[in-house]
Amino acid sequence: MLPTHDVPCPHCGKALFSSTSLDDAVNASVPESPRVDSDERGYFVLCPFCSSRIAMERVRAEKGASFRLSR
Repeated sequence: MLPTHDVPCPHCGKALFSSTSLDDAVNASVPESPRVDSDERGYFVLCPFCSSRIAMERVRAEKGASFRLSR
């Protein structure tokens, strides 16, 4: 099992979510994950600390929908 690590907000540097994936992905189907929303510009999360819109991209996952920071 991979160790858990925090994925920081690219704007303020505080932890957006914890990930066990090497891709810094978050499984959106578990209750403790951040809420991933979508609009005309794509998937995103809002940083709970600085309220920045963080673009996300969907990645292949075995269980539920997983997302990572858009590159």
